[in-house]
Amino acid sequence: MLTACLACLLLGGCWNRVELNEIGIVSATGVDWKDNKWTLTYQVVIPQMISSQTNSGGGAAPVNVFSTSGNSFRAATKKASQETTRRLYFAHNQMIVIGQEAARHGLEQLFDVYLRNTDSRETVSVFLAKGSARRILEQLIPLEKIPGNAIQRLMDHEDKQSSDFPQMTMHDVIVNLLGSTQAAGIPSLTVGGSNESLDSSDKLALTNAPSKVRLSQLGLINRSKLVGWMSREESFGVMWLRDRIKHTTVSFACGNEAPDTSPLSSVKIFRAKTKLTPVWSGEKWTIRVNMEASAQLMEYSCEMDLKEPDALAKVEHAIESEIVRLMENGWKSVKSNGTDIVGLGNLIHQRAPKLWAKQKGEWAEQLNRMELVISVKVNIQTTGMSGNNFKKAQEQARS
Repeated sequence: MLTACLACLLLGGCWNRVELNEIGIVSATGVDWKDNKWTLTYQVVIPQMISSQTNSGGGAAPVNVFSTSGNSFRAATKKASQETTRRLYFAHNQMIVIGQEAARHGLEQLFDVYLRNTDSRETVSVFLAKGSARRILEQLIPLEKIPGNAIQRLMDHEDKQSSDFPQMTMHDVIVNLLGSTQAAGIPSLTVGGSNESLDSSDKLALTNAPSKVRLSQLGLINRSKLVGWMSREESFGVMWLRDRIKHTTVSFACGNEAPDTSPLSSVKIFRAKTKLTPVWSGEKWTIRVNMEASAQLMEYSCEMDLKEPDALAKVEHAIESEIVRLMENGWKSVKSNGTDIVGLGNLIHQRAPKLWAKQKGEWAEQLNRMELVISVKVNIQTTGMSGNNFKKAQEQARS
């Protein structure tokens, strides 16, 4: 009994406590490749500058950004002790930004570090940078105090309301790159507006910021290297194919007129489901795509009166045609880059493992020969209080 009591005393206390004034809390990390070395950039929070009593306009910046270089990631991190008085603390790291040159060089070393380091968070968001990662981390974000947290909120809002780009965590990227086709799509960040950097809190006092961080394109990672880019519209089409649409808006043209010459109407998609079915014909794969969506009419500029028979069906058909066009554009980009970010290889591996074992060595050729057969069904559940557009309603009111 005495021995048991003495052992319990050893379990108490805060033997592994971390004092706030001894650490530098990292909110975001950047990875660049420069002069044949890895350059790591750290966005460190300054606690006293983000307190509620601190004025958000003017004064010192809420974060400090600095970089270290080395032949390896650990060597670069080790040098941080030579430039900061506090030990870097990564438990609150919100995101990692990978520069374009680093992504083209290859990211095997980065992923290896994350798989071996017990302090690494697999839920950290991953972005590419159209340029250097450091420049992204230097930018302050209006309305937000910590830039790393602000970009994470930007991605959360995009994922829930627009669905143009996938939200990728380090876990998602590693799982995709260790999957059957070893491919991943990662959204990129860029600094839009003027060339002036928003790296001073004094510039936040302006009503119109000279520049801003925004989502740009989708980077295509094959194995572990950046091989190409997708436009926002192409990425949007891939999101439909991947069944990653949550809530989004689709603009469509009236009748058979081209979108650039016809006034556009739009619907809000609040429910969507895509099912992919692979079919082997003996020579190539055909993927049957069946998508169903529920929508609400948000803008209407067509001449048809929705109260007339078949008018609503024609509008639904116009929306379906636009979604098919988006999917086809996204698919063309996937084939041209030879990077299966849709995950069709994983699907075939699950459905036909023996056939996949024979074809995985020539998957790039199989992907190039593959065809999609797309079927889309859109159901407009709400059209609003009027069956006509406002201009036509005014004309009827005058007559």
